[in-house]
Amino acid sequence: MTSPSPAPQGLQYPTRTKVIIAVVLTVAIAAIVLAYVTTAEGDGGDVSVSGADGLQDTGSRDPSGVEALIPPRGSEILGQEAIGIDLVPGWTGELTLLPGNGVATRLTDDEIEVDGLNRIIFQPGPDKSIERLSGDYCLVATIWDQVEGREQTQRVENWCFSAT
Repeated sequence: MTSPSPAPQGLQYPTRTKVIIAVVLTVAIAAIVLAYVTTAEGDGGDVSVSGADGLQDTGSRDPSGVEALIPPRGSEILGQEAIGIDLVPGWTGELTLLPGNGVATRLTDDEIEVDGLNRIIFQPGPDKSIERLSGDYCLVATIWDQVEGREQTQRVENWCFSAT
């Protein structure tokens, strides 16, 4: 007859390994707590828009109706880039382009596009009143809240930029 083998004991780790594991876990927990506290105590400032799409956050919200200007104030764009304004939901408007050395052009409804993000955009190109932008321009957006009505909420937002 064979004698029963002793029950296997759990894995035994040296004290050094146990200390390293404890330190790593402590650092990981401290990093998670620090990340939470940092984001929870944020500065409470306005969200800014960034990226290559040429948006500039104006810092304004519902009362002004404007979320971003396309292109940002004082920027330089290529002559074929889109121009316009990003509005808060429920707002609409119309665009007028003022060249630095010419006559103002109201961009007609059939030339502008209102996309799903509530941006009113004009894209220069063939078969448009302006094929390519070149020089200094100011864009004037007359905007209003569709619910409260144009008479009560109409305002004008204007900004200038250069195109090459």
